Amino acid sequence: QNGELKKSSSKSAEFYAAFVLGGLVALGLLSILIVSGIYLTCKGVPSSPVLECPTIVSKKETKKGGLAGLFKRKDSTGGPIELEIASPDPKDCACRLFLGYFNGNSDSNAAPNTCVPSQKQTVSKKPSKELMQKYKVAFTTERLPVPQDHQQLIAEFAERTEKSVPDWEERASKVQWGGSAWPWYVSQPKSGGDATDLEKLRGGNLFFSYLRIMKWPKTLSAHFPFKLCAKGCDSEVALGHTLEWREKYKPWMYSPAVVKENEKGFVFFHGFSDSKEEGENSSHAIVWIRGGLRNKIDDTAQTRAYVNTLERAVAASYARSNGRVGKFNVVLDGTGFSFRLMPSLHSVKIFVTMLQDHFPDKLGIILMTNLGSVGEMLAKMILKLLSEEVRNKIIILPHDPQERQAILNTVVSYDNSPTWLGGTDTYQFNAKEYYSDPEFMLSDKEALEYLETMPYHA
Repeated sequence: QNGELKKSSSKSAEFYAAFVLGGLVALGLLSILIVSGIYLTCKGVPSSPVLECPTIVSKKETKKGGLAGLFKRKDSTGGPIELEIASPDPKDCACRLFLGYFNGNSDSNAAPNTCVPSQKQTVSKKPSKELMQKYKVAFTTERLPVPQDHQQLIAEFAERTEKSVPDWEERASKVQWGGSAWPWYVSQPKSGGDATDLEKLRGGNLFFSYLRIMKWPKTLSAHFPFKLCAKGCDSEVALGHTLEWREKYKPWMYSPAVVKENEKGFVFFHGFSDSKEEGENSSHAIVWIRGGLRNKIDDTAQTRAYVNTLERAVAASYARSNGRVGKFNVVLDGTGFSFRLMPSLHSVKIFVTMLQDHFPDKLGIILMTNLGSVGEMLAKMILKLLSEEVRNKIIILPHDPQERQAILNTVVSYDNSPTWLGGTDTYQFNAKEYYSDPEFMLSDKEALEYLETMPYHA
């Protein structure tokens, strides 16, 4: 009897094992069929970025096929315009949500209005005066008044720098913004009624930027750069430090690794914010960051991609304002950003140090949107490394599309607000065009030489 019980128990165990195994196989096959079906269904739908639905279309337009047709406006009148909302395609929305989830944009807070049609909303083409005042750091006047005591401090700072930094004027002339777009140091002051307070001073704009960050120390001794001069330095140390960095790092240069890293356009300069003052060209350049489009290869190449774009933006702003502004605003879109694309903490620290040491008073404002949980984690990590003044310039855009668009239309202008953030600009980044000048191409080996020649930034 015991033998028969053992045989019976053994058969039962085998039966259940076969049943479970068969169930798992069936479940696996079913999963493969479902995934294959979704793949075939969503094959033609782009996976990134996850665009918000509904699509905004002007009533005054004739609808045409494709995004370009949807967002091309025939009317050029200012003021508020009534917008109708195109109903989202259920298939397109479902595919974007599915693909977006597996691309790391699974946070429900990242795009709360995705594929949920609204009835109506009004968007103003013109910037809001109220918002311009609220976000005034995004705008700079060309004719900045400088108090007399500050002018005297600038003149003294210039004299001390010229005496303490070897071959100052000759070396400074070789590190122009953008490589050749605008002088980093303007040695010849201007005269006449049209000249601004800073243009009347030798190197006025350059020395003003550093003294403003140093908070105008009367003794010309400061704790800037923050890391290098933690115990205090003569102010001219900061200028010699940046001059050496520009000579060795060459921020206007890029490499093949940078082109590959930024192949999809995770960072680029495009467009200018509107001027706050009538009759002025004092626009901040606009830097766009789309973290989810990074083609992750190497963190040092990513750092150079960021630095090179900031360099271009400052150069373009100086050229546009005839040497009077030289600033940039940043719009950061975290759509699609995931752990896989996270840079190392070490590379983040290097970039923040370069930004704070060598681009003083160049940042206008940073607008962040669609961060998601991973993006928020990175943002918190970076915020700890930034000065209080920079932290105060960071704005998280509201999730509401109408409120967000109002801020974008004010800070970056209506014409520069991109389609992927609900705007009208259809600009498409092209790496070959963006990095087309062979004069500014380094080899990958040359791009890393600064690690040995300037270990402070290694």
